[in-house]
Amino acid sequence: MVTLILITMQTKSEPVSFDRLPQAVAQLIDDMSEVKQLLNVIVQRDESSTVKWMSVEDLMNYLPGRPAKQTIYSWVWKKCIPYHKAGAKLQFLRSEIDAWILGEASSLIEDSVTVTIPVKARNPSNKRKGARR
Repeated sequence: MVTLILITMQTKSEPVSFDRLPQAVAQLIDDMSEVKQLLNVIVQRDESSTVKWMSVEDLMNYLPGRPAKQTIYSWVWKKCIPYHKAGAKLQFLRSEIDAWILGEASSLIEDSVTVTIPVKARNPSNKRKGARR
């Protein structure tokens, strides 16, 4: 969706005199700040309406703490993180990851079955294999 903004400027046939130059510059600055605000609104609206997909590498950079690739793969294997598969490639939807980070339940669609996975489903034990108990 493309939004068209029309900005009307008052054009006068008389040139700006040196005495009126500060007022003309102040008016120009005010007009430019309004244009910037309108453009920011348009950019934010366009960014929020698009679906953003991330790869494993993008997710590593996006998540706080920058987890290792193997950590992300283990979360996927344990089905603790919302993910989608495109063939053999893992993809993550940014809105689902944001909800997962904030602690909301996320849903995965596998074989036409929706599974709700709470974030608290992570394995709390940090025991290593072969470690003493």
